[in-house]
Amino acid sequence: MTQNEAHSTTTEQESPEARKRPRSKWRPVDRWMRWLHLYTGLFLFPWMLVYCASAFCLNHGTLMPELLGVKKAEFKVERRVDLPGDKSFSGEPAAQAKALLEYLDLDGAHFVAAPRCNEAQLVVIRRSGSGTWEITWRRKEAEVIVKKQQPFSWYRLMNFLHFSGGYRQSYTANILWAIVVDAVAISIALWCLTGIYLWARRPRRLLGGICVVAGSLLFMGLVMALCS
Repeated sequence: MTQNEAHSTTTEQESPEARKRPRSKWRPVDRWMRWLHLYTGLFLFPWMLVYCASAFCLNHGTLMPELLGVKKAEFKVERRVDLPGDKSFSGEPAAQAKALLEYLDLDGAHFVAAPRCNEAQLVVIRRSGSGTWEITWRRKEAEVIVKKQQPFSWYRLMNFLHFSGGYRQSYTANILWAIVVDAVAISIALWCLTGIYLWARRPRRLLGGICVVAGSLLFMGLVMALCS
C-alpha cells in the first residue's frame, strides 16, 4: 500500500463528527506549555537532583552523616607563609582580604570573619566546594596561616551547593550559579502553572481537583500549626 492510499484509507475511516470538529484555538498554547514543562526540566535536572538530595539529607541531618559514614570536618594547617618585610595589605578589611587571597593564589568567594578580627590579626573565610579555607594574617608576626577544612566529603559538597547563591560575590562562577538558581525558582513556578494548565485541559479532571484541594488544605493546615 502506498503512502497516499494509506492516507486515503485513514481519512475514509474518520467519523463525520471527527471531520467536522473544529481545530482548538488552544493548540498553540498547549504546545508551548508542554515545551516549557519538558525542556526547562531537562536543562535544570542536575540542579534539581542536587537540591533534592541535599534537602533530603538536611531533613535527616543527624541520621544521614552516620549512614553515609561522613567524618567530622576539622581545620588543619595547610601551610604557613612568612611575608617579606616590605609586604603589607592596606585599605579596609574587605580590600585587605581580597589582596591577601590574591597573594596566596586563593582568590574566590570569601568573607571577613569580623568578630575575630582586631588590630593584631585579620581572619578571612574562603568558601569552596572542595573544603573551606580559613586564612589568618598575623600582622605583627608578618605571618599568614592557611587552614583547610578536611577531609573532603560529598555530603558537605551537596550542602555547599544547596546554600550557594546570591550576587554578593563578583566572581564569574558565583554569578552564573546565582543566575541558574533564579532560573530554577522561576522554572518551579512555571512547572506548577503549566501543570495546572495541562490538568485543566484534560477531559477528566476529578482526580486532579482532589489533589489540588487536598494539597492546599494540608499546606494551609501545616502553616497554621507551625505558626501557633
